[in-house]
Amino acid sequence: MDLQPPASSGDTVVWLDLSVPDIAAWTHPAWMKLINTQQIKVVAASSNPNDNEAIQALDAGCAAYCHAFANAATLLQVKEVVQAGHVWIGPTLMQRLIHSANRTAPSNTPRGMDWDIGLTQREREVAVLAANGASNHVISQDCKISERTVKAHLSAVFDKLNLTDRLQLALRVHGIH
Repeated sequence: MDLQPPASSGDTVVWLDLSVPDIAAWTHPAWMKLINTQQIKVVAASSNPNDNEAIQALDAGCAAYCHAFANAATLLQVKEVVQAGHVWIGPTLMQRLIHSANRTAPSNTPRGMDWDIGLTQREREVAVLAANGASNHVISQDCKISERTVKAHLSAVFDKLNLTDRLQLALRVHGIH
């Protein structure tokens, strides 16, 4: 199996189909040449995705894990997120990671008092709900605001706290960052 980095003058997104027969295990040394190359971002795509496989791929250094047969809009979003230097994972894995972060939050340590500096009261309220795994729909119902307003508040929270996703938010809110 050829795991050599492709010749490229700039950043490259490499899509890897995990259903390819005889694919090398993530522990294979050849992966280090490909995944640890700064200009190359590997997207692991699976025709039968599951969270454990996703975690293995991400632990190995992949920048994304997605369904190989996702619709074109989703695949384009994955590509854009990865090219922007971020990690892309599906919503079910994101929820699992947020719930794991919530379970590992220090129970006897008070929450960091400064995580919410600069946020409005409503932004804090939305941030805490999102950090605890609530969907935009649930947040909109709890706060009696529209889902569009929830998105606006979360966008403001991410900007003010310099975060990119709900997992980072959960870690910050729960003092794990």
